Amino acid sequence: MRGISLSRIKFMVFVWFAFNHAALGQDYHAVQGSNYSGALSVHNNPASIVNVPYPWDITVIGIQSKYSTNAIKIIDYSLLGSPVNSKFQILGGNYRRFAHQQTNINLVNTRIAIDQRKAVAFGVNFKTFGNSSTSVYNFRDSIQTFNSFLSINEESESFNVELRGSSIIEFYGSYAQTVIENTDMRVNAGLTLKLNRGVAGGRADIIDIKHRRRDTGGYEVAGGDFLYGYSSNLNEWAENGEGSTSPGKLLENTRTGFSFDAGFEIVLKPGGDPGVMDDEESYYDYDWKLGASLIDAGWAKYNYGSQSKIGKMPSEGVTGSILDSKLNTAFSSLTQLNDSISTFTTLNPLGGDFHVFHPGRLVLNADRYLFDAFYLNGEISLNVGGVLGKERLYLRNMNVFRITPRWETRRWGIYLPLLLNNENQFWVGAGFKAGPLLIGFHNLGNIFSKDKMANGGGYITLNIRPGKKVTGSKGSKFLDCPPPP
Repeated sequence: MRGISLSRIKFMVFVWFAFNHAALGQDYHAVQGSNYSGALSVHNNPASIVNVPYPWDITVIGIQSKYSTNAIKIIDYSLLGSPVNSKFQILGGNYRRFAHQQTNINLVNTRIAIDQRKAVAFGVNFKTFGNSSTSVYNFRDSIQTFNSFLSINEESESFNVELRGSSIIEFYGSYAQTVIENTDMRVNAGLTLKLNRGVAGGRADIIDIKHRRRDTGGYEVAGGDFLYGYSSNLNEWAENGEGSTSPGKLLENTRTGFSFDAGFEIVLKPGGDPGVMDDEESYYDYDWKLGASLIDAGWAKYNYGSQSKIGKMPSEGVTGSILDSKLNTAFSSLTQLNDSISTFTTLNPLGGDFHVFHPGRLVLNADRYLFDAFYLNGEISLNVGGVLGKERLYLRNMNVFRITPRWETRRWGIYLPLLLNNENQFWVGAGFKAGPLLIGFHNLGNIFSKDKMANGGGYITLNIRPGKKVTGSKGSKFLDCPPPP
């Protein structure tokens, strides 16, 4: 009887990893909190588009991707070298696995200042999120069959896997304005409304699948549940193993989703003469800038595809040898996989619509002016999706805490973000701005180490704005002194 080859196991792990590293999140860490982030600042706090000196700016394109995992390692490769000799290694050991990714492409993100105290923003984004995690299990590179895998996991009470993925095209519009102002501070508030079309969505769950040793030798499954589903616009791929890649075809039969962002920002003005600086950029200066925002509160909507299934493992009779014989083949489609699974358990269809909730989060940001062109920014990000209950499908943002010292002017910028993510990984990143171009890396290990490419990512943006023009050059009367009697 054929066993599952090591290459087959590696392939299955690779597919699991790749699903979570596909090409949502707005992590241009370098410029968050900066007055000069312009149109991109709306994605971290819609209120922040007010305190920007440019009368307008357009991010023609921005691309950002971030990913992390403890399941694999890519060795003998860095961004300074060639991938020709790189190797893909599945990590062994007895621990919980995870893989996360978030990617966004920003297209023609535009910000326009109505005056010094009002601004609007709008644009189009393509976003992808993926989260997956497992319970603790043991893995060795020498595993060849299901029985050998189950034998080294004899102490495991059950197996659990959770996988969520969502890709959307998003259209947004934002409005922000100053709501309070005096000689010491300004308070800006903003709101973003977003409509999206779900391009591709999916989920998979393995729930409390247990196993036990058989008296006659080997192991068998001892109950548990599983399900897997995907969006119906991918039916051609699931049913036949191939389908159209045209955007128009993928957008057929998609559903509309909704989300919003809301936030406020407190700008504490520097001490000194509180007079109006109508045509000077110093109007936007501050000692402290404090922000709080709720980001990505909403969902993408999908319809289950025809090969989406739910099943329950029998409490006895499904041995490791049966799993070897039924699953050790090259399935060209999900239809073939379902046919094979149906020989040892009953599959029922998953139908109707399902919602995948965006990685909603509360973002607290503080930006401190130090001296000259030096600033220090700190941010805490708290996932709030869990408040909806475990029965819902929700995604998690990767960020937890970040601190970024920076030197920045209108044209130039150097940034050093230090990031702690939700898996307690600590990264040192870097960013550089030269005119309209911003380039950054989430993890400098991608550049200077040959075994860190599985964790990190980066970003690049092209932003155009007027040269030295400042919003409000015609003068603001808000704080003008009254005329003498």
